[in-house]
Amino acid sequence: MKLNVISKKEFEGLVYNETDELLSQIDKPEVFIVKKFYKDKDILEIRNATFQWGLNTEPSWHPCFDGIPDYHRIHDDNPQAYVKSKMHAFYYHGFYKENSKLFAFFSEIFKIKNFLAGYPENTFINNIPSQGQIARVNLHNYPIGGGHQREHIDPVSKFAKLQTIVQASVIGEDYFTGGLYARVHKNAEKFYIDPYTEIGDLMVLSPGIPHAVEDIDPNVEWNWKINKGRWMVLPIIINSDYKSDTNIKPRQI
Repeated sequence: MKLNVISKKEFEGLVYNETDELLSQIDKPEVFIVKKFYKDKDILEIRNATFQWGLNTEPSWHPCFDGIPDYHRIHDDNPQAYVKSKMHAFYYHGFYKENSKLFAFFSEIFKIKNFLAGYPENTFINNIPSQGQIARVNLHNYPIGGGHQREHIDPVSKFAKLQTIVQASVIGEDYFTGGLYARVHKNAEKFYIDPYTEIGDLMVLSPGIPHAVEDIDPNVEWNWKINKGRWMVLPIIINSDYKSDTNIKPRQI
């Protein structure tokens, strides 16, 4: 799998001026690492505030209907999950005024997703679930002691032509083994992405290829109450849980 390490300016040039070429490269598939898309200190500030939120409040789960709050939950290989995972996940929603600063911070990514889908840049940001699609900022923490997400394929849609993942941890400091990989097909060689990244880098790949988070430091004690492990930030546009022909879920493989 080819890896392209480029600057933010170069990536934005591809998005807005060479759109077809970029999508062709993603479909091959190729992976892009966009260096310093965000400042590391800003991503760490978001990560640390989110971690404290998790410590100070009880985890819960809520279906994506009108009235859904921001929430966090512990995924522990739930047998009913579309994709098995062991992680602490945090969900922020764009329709809450208190999240306006957070969504403004990640507006460049939402703008890219909407541009590629043919929508105005702020489409979906303030939607409520009954409108069909909403904007979220997800943070995932895969703790030391075996945090993971099993290999899967995400749905490719008009507003998810690219998988955009902001790196929020450092391999060799926050964790030592495991991490994000992708591959061309189920039986192909795994391509590990994290060693090429730093906090604040943007990882861009196709949602429709097999990818996973391999077990994080599985030989140490599981502990989601320390700010370690693998962290990622995902600004995304998703279908709500109201019934729709476009409401397609990820598929574990």
